[in-house]
Amino acid sequence: MAPKTKKAIQDFLENLTAGNFKKFCQALVDRSDKPRIATSKVEGKDFLDVTNVIVTTFGEAKALDVVIELLTECKINAADLESKTRKRPKVFVDNGDPALPRTSSGELETEPSQEALNIVADQKQAKATRNGGPVKEPEEVEADAVARVRSEGGDPSNEWLVLSRFIIQFGQYKGQTFKWLLENHVGYAVYVVATHQDERMWKRDDRSPLMVHKDLLTQYSIAYAEVLKEVKLYATGGQPSTASSSRPTQGKQKTSWKKKSFTPYNRY
Repeated sequence: MAPKTKKAIQDFLENLTAGNFKKFCQALVDRSDKPRIATSKVEGKDFLDVTNVIVTTFGEAKALDVVIELLTECKINAADLESKTRKRPKVFVDNGDPALPRTSSGELETEPSQEALNIVADQKQAKATRNGGPVKEPEEVEADAVARVRSEGGDPSNEWLVLSRFIIQFGQYKGQTFKWLLENHVGYAVYVVATHQDERMWKRDDRSPLMVHKDLLTQYSIAYAEVLKEVKLYATGGQPSTASSSRPTQGKQKTSWKKKSFTPYNRY
């Protein structure tokens, strides 16, 4: 038990009325489950003594549960004690949008992060085959993403959140998520999307797992206006616009593009 938990129990018992404190102590000695506490241990004792007896008898991990159980049995509101000692569950606020990296001047950063550089270096050191292994079917990638969202405490019905957790099936960042890519190496995402769009022009009917997978990465990436701008620059032979004079905004910028359902086989 953390010291603050023991202190919280002490403070709570101290603030009980004399009648409620007596009722609590009686419930404590009447408790049938082992270990038991003898009447002599609490009779005539104050809140400090009783707290010490509880912690010593039940151990640090269980003391709080016993106290709350007895307070409830005595019909004494223990909400204040619980609120001060129970860890509140984390609120899941991720909606699938990446935190796009920025330069020191606030522009979109297209260069790889240190984490991305480390991944590439580790692959080279291990002589990993970047494109090794089969590309999973779109349905399997989606199922994996849904499971990942659930494990993180997110809403699996949020299609955009699920799409952000799709695992990259190719290249030097194979094994990372779509969201991770836009947070760690925008330039690579721009290269993949721009070259894929060009390839898609003459492979319109290609429904292979890899092509569909890149369709989905494209959909996710160009939802963000700054990334879309870089893709267009790349496609026309332009340079990355990290030095652009236009001021970036946080999150997605308003565009005429709208998110659509990402059922794998209704693309392009």
